[in-house]
Amino acid sequence: MINFSTRPPSVSVVMPVYNGDQYLAEAIHSILNQTFPDFEFIIVDDGSIDQTCDIIASFRDKRMVLIKNDINRGNYPSRNIGMEVARGKYICVMDADDVALPLRLEKQYAYMEQNPGTGICGSFIKVIPSGFCPEFIVDEQLLKVAFLANNYCSHPSLILRKEFLLRFQLRYNEQYHYSADFDLCVRAFRYFRVQNIPDVLLHYRRHTGQISTAKFAEQQKYADNIRLRQLTENLGFETRGIPASLHLRLMKEEPIVMELKTEAEKWVEAIIRKNADCHYYNEKRLQTFLGSLLDICFSLKRHF
Repeated sequence: MINFSTRPPSVSVVMPVYNGDQYLAEAIHSILNQTFPDFEFIIVDDGSIDQTCDIIASFRDKRMVLIKNDINRGNYPSRNIGMEVARGKYICVMDADDVALPLRLEKQYAYMEQNPGTGICGSFIKVIPSGFCPEFIVDEQLLKVAFLANNYCSHPSLILRKEFLLRFQLRYNEQYHYSADFDLCVRAFRYFRVQNIPDVLLHYRRHTGQISTAKFAEQQKYADNIRLRQLTENLGFETRGIPASLHLRLMKEEPIVMELKTEAEKWVEAIIRKNADCHYYNEKRLQTFLGSLLDICFSLKRHF
């Protein structure tokens, strides 16, 4: 049963969970203990058959909203279900195996309020249990360019402006399965600013059961489709004119044999020329990024 208070909250935290009893209690505690109190916490139980339901039921907090799927629908369909009922001005992404730091909602809410042109904002993360803190791209124009190659936002760290999602009809495209967050950000760049802030606001848990590990090969298949699609939709290439294998090796920073160096350089020049016509990407950022990928693929040093 869904119980709503009369006044919409400022933030809706949406967290799907499927058989997540190992880490679920810690994830729930991390949201309920936020310094920013004005939120609803929508948990979508995606047909769990472990102790997930019992763990959720053990919490008594009026900000919690439970939705139970009748069958296991999947991670991104469950996120769409949660987002459809979310009443907050902002929607905060959360995973059931991660830990939100106490200031997460407070800092992200303040940032979005101060930057009305931003529709999606991610943060830096700390990987657990390793303790590694990757430095994501914070330069807005470079971030947009870098999404040609990969997802440079940590999905569970994102906060989304609901007004923009509704205005531009943005939701997770479920056909991309395990790469739907990559696709969502790629489409979002066409309409508004997508940014990262350099504050560690989430502990991101690495383990064998998570989607990015268990479904890595399938995730890459869908991500490759997104990488190639950007060439036609953002830059105006014809599909038949794209050297798909070469482009994907370049974008994924895979070694390319020296015999293909001239062809790769010509392909990079073709991308830059297309962008000069449509002005979708910042010219200098695009040239720097693509030049860096060439260096990496031909065993030179990264410099962007």
